[in-house]
Amino acid sequence: MATSYTMDDPTGEIVQALAYGSGGTGSYRGIVMARIALATTSTANAATNWINPESGTVAARAFVVFTTAGTGTIEVGRGSDGTGSASDIILAGTMTTGLASRGADLGVVGTTGSGATAATRTEWLLFGPGGTGTNNSVVMKHSDTITSTAVGALIVQYFLIG
Repeated sequence: MATSYTMDDPTGEIVQALAYGSGGTGSYRGIVMARIALATTSTANAATNWINPESGTVAARAFVVFTTAGTGTIEVGRGSDGTGSASDIILAGTMTTGLASRGADLGVVGTTGSGATAATRTEWLLFGPGGTGTNNSVVMKHSDTITSTAVGALIVQYFLIG
């Protein structure tokens, strides 16, 4: 039985079907990981960001790792060409030492966004090619002071699907 996929954000099952050795028919070349040091000298929108470097659509997930805690909260989400702010990945996450992500329950970390149910949340999101506008980048902002004590990185894992 053939499986058809839509351009919605992929479920874990679709990601697994695209993975190497899974028998899936997706275009796969490996998972790439990008590490972006936190810009802790600015509380501006998208002070820390990642823009899809590929010429096609990628499935990606993002984590924030703090090796030294800060005060305040973080918001991480999809943006347009590395600008703006969004919270569809992490909303009101704390800057405590450790890892911040969407969480095992596939909900937004912190306060759940409107309409956020397990059926509508996934760890992997689709990002269009860089330079094309909407939903092609991960953007992060924090509410700590401009001289933040936080140290860490935004980690993005992605693979080309188109």
